[in-house]
Amino acid sequence: MESVFKQRIGFNGNLKEISKIICRNFNLGDFLGCEIILIGYEDFNFSLKTANGKFFVKVFSNKRTLDDCKRNVDVVVKSIEAGVSVPKLYKSEQGYLHILKSDQSTLRLCVMDFIDGKDFFTSKAAVTKEDMLSLAYQASLINFINIKPPKIYDSWAITNFPLEFEKKSQYLEKKDFDIIKPLVEKFRNLTIETLPNCFAHGDIIRTNVIKDKNDKIWIVDFSVSNYYPRIQELAVLACDILFNKNNKKKSEQNLKDALEEYQKLIKLTRRELESLPTYIKLAHAMHVLCATYEKKVNNNNTEENEYFLNIGKFGLRQME
Repeated sequence: MESVFKQRIGFNGNLKEISKIICRNFNLGDFLGCEIILIGYEDFNFSLKTANGKFFVKVFSNKRTLDDCKRNVDVVVKSIEAGVSVPKLYKSEQGYLHILKSDQSTLRLCVMDFIDGKDFFTSKAAVTKEDMLSLAYQASLINFINIKPPKIYDSWAITNFPLEFEKKSQYLEKKDFDIIKPLVEKFRNLTIETLPNCFAHGDIIRTNVIKDKNDKIWIVDFSVSNYYPRIQELAVLACDILFNKNNKKKSEQNLKDALEEYQKLIKLTRRELESLPTYIKLAHAMHVLCATYEKKVNNNNTEENEYFLNIGKFGLRQME
């Protein structure tokens, strides 16, 4: 499994040796240990323990350009400045983004505080109402940030549904295809290009939300943040964090509560509120479409991929 993650950065060397170099470059203290974090679809993440504490290292995938990496770090800095609950970034002499050259490859990375807790996917913990309201508030803070970073393509993003459906629908099971196919026309009817846009994290899901030992919520991984229709942030929340696969009324109540909290800072238009249910269904569809492709084409049989495949199927059927 570790080799699959290392392939993302073209690295087959000794992680301990690289970690010791990072400790020196970022002045983190004497190296004590490191451990790969085996979740996520894109980058290579690991924890780093030193005499001064524990840190989180994100090594950006080789698929990302240098500009993509700089962009990622910049939006994290802006989010921290806006008061979003994001782990602290550390600087080397190069700045927040550090380029480390080894014998085998060139690694682009950043270092953050390691949050003493677990993401909701790993912990399997229930998301409380307080957690949901906190995330709705954090989402509004993020969406209120006045930045428009260069666009990057995210194959899981709702805005890319028609193109991804055209490329990947052939791999869907027939019952999933029959539910998702009519959404192509519904997507066109939304005319999303005319909806209010803003900066969005775009991926506030269980794997990217950590609850620490003091029950504080932290949002991580801005890798696919973009300038999106404003309701995209809420739709992503609704298809996972706010979703109760066993209780449709509970899913609806969670969304209602989150909308009330979100709109304390950002008031949605009537058209946004009317479009949101379809947008949420499209979010579920993207989970099924992309996770099915990952499984059948990329042989991704991880627990994470299975989770999003199944939660998407439950969501589509709950909203029929």
